[in-house]
Amino acid sequence: MRTAPFIIIAATLLTACETTDRARATEFEPLPNGEFRYRADQLYPYTNEDLIRWMETSLSENNYCQNGYQITETKEVVRAQTIFGTAMSKIFFGKCK
Repeated sequence: MRTAPFIIIAATLLTACETTDRARATEFEPLPNGEFRYRADQLYPYTNEDLIRWMETSLSENNYCQNGYQITETKEVVRAQTIFGTAMSKIFFGKCK
């Protein structure tokens, strides 16, 4: 029973970190004709699925693509070379349905 409070606290802290990371490491740009560009820094331990979920959150927050979307292109770009390795970003180009 003592582990339950620890699990709840850990889950809350991880959620708070993810929200901060999403706000700090992403950029949503609406484009003409219902298109958009979404850039997300690839931060450990987040997966491609996390980045897409973050993109969907940004689309929802901006009332964009209310009938769904289609990713038309993705690109990976190098942001910087660091002593820890290569810092990468993933750019999603999409279009509203």
